[in-house]
Amino acid sequence: MATWYTDVATNQQQNVNFPGFPGQTTMTTQPGSQNNPLFEAPPEIIATYTWVGTEAANDIINIAIAPAGTIVSPNGKVSSGLVAPSATLTLAIGDNDLGSLASLPVVNAASLASQSQDFVAPTWVASTAYVKGNVVASPNSVPTYQTFTCISASSGTVDPLTDTVHWIQNHIRYSNSINCAAAAGNVAFALGTQLYGGPASIVPYSTTPGTAAAGLTAAQIANQPYVIQNDCWIQAKILTINGATLNANAVSIFRIPLACSN
Repeated sequence: MATWYTDVATNQQQNVNFPGFPGQTTMTTQPGSQNNPLFEAPPEIIATYTWVGTEAANDIINIAIAPAGTIVSPNGKVSSGLVAPSATLTLAIGDNDLGSLASLPVVNAASLASQSQDFVAPTWVASTAYVKGNVVASPNSVPTYQTFTCISASSGTVDPLTDTVHWIQNHIRYSNSINCAAAAGNVAFALGTQLYGGPASIVPYSTTPGTAAAGLTAAQIANQPYVIQNDCWIQAKILTINGATLNANAVSIFRIPLACSN
């Protein structure tokens, strides 16, 4: 399993282009025009990925950073150039929010808004009760420790990896399998959702001064937009690909709208 980067994600790997990095006297020179699309441009990420020719199923393409406190829209698209990437190519679009620290973007120490990155999803434990909105990591996923959000109360008898009744895989949060093999294609995300908010431990602000806020009900958790908890990668997971027909230098463009959470 390999990890690849779009042009935007390449600029963001160390997150040094905006607003800068300790010890730098100037902004870094990068090939892209924006390092943080949400702050520097209209709230839509447009990221270009140039296929190398050695990508394989279960590889991950890091598209761009989704900043903490934002909502990623499931109304994105993947477009292809005049050259087809491969005779067979299906992708899923999601994120690795609350994933392992090693998989998350590097925090910019000079950023104006600090964030803690010790907030990660716990590993799923068999025979443990889970409620809507719980987020866990599966040790049996490929890649390992992918995150899942509980969409229906579970007694923990089946690993989230194979239990689609009680869990949604966060790697398909914004789009389930879409066919991106065609040349000059323009494929909309499909069967994705902003809903199934988590983690369930988040408590809303009180609407009555002087009183404590009540916890979210199961229905509210299942029907609120998922808000990014930590800076994380928006990712495309390669589900199927034909390596024999994979065209190096073919181009795919990801267009993904972002919104700030209220």
